[in-house]
Amino acid sequence: MEITTKKDSGITVVYPSGRIDTSTAKSFEEGIMKVIPDNQQIIISFSDISYISSAGLRVILMAGKKIASMKGQFALTEMSEKIYEVFKMSGFDKILKIYPTFDDAKTSFGK
Repeated sequence: MEITTKKDSGITVVYPSGRIDTSTAKSFEEGIMKVIPDNQQIIISFSDISYISSAGLRVILMAGKKIASMKGQFALTEMSEKIYEVFKMSGFDKILKIYPTFDDAKTSFGK
């Protein structure tokens, strides 16, 4: 699991890669939580994620709640159909903002 970040128009974009499972969820959590205190607008790109387990979903939910408590904005984007299905089956697609493209997610922050 590798996590990179970049800034785009004041938005922090997080790019995890590989699998988010029980063995990598802790490092994923540390990487996400490290960028939250200084950033109230975060987009996580799933373009390089091949698998996510319930441990990974828990991290996403924690991050979303933390950002919401800061009155920030949080979105997920660029999921493969397989990854999106996991979010849909768990009901997370109803409680998190998920967009097909980065531009869609970025545009939603202006609303």
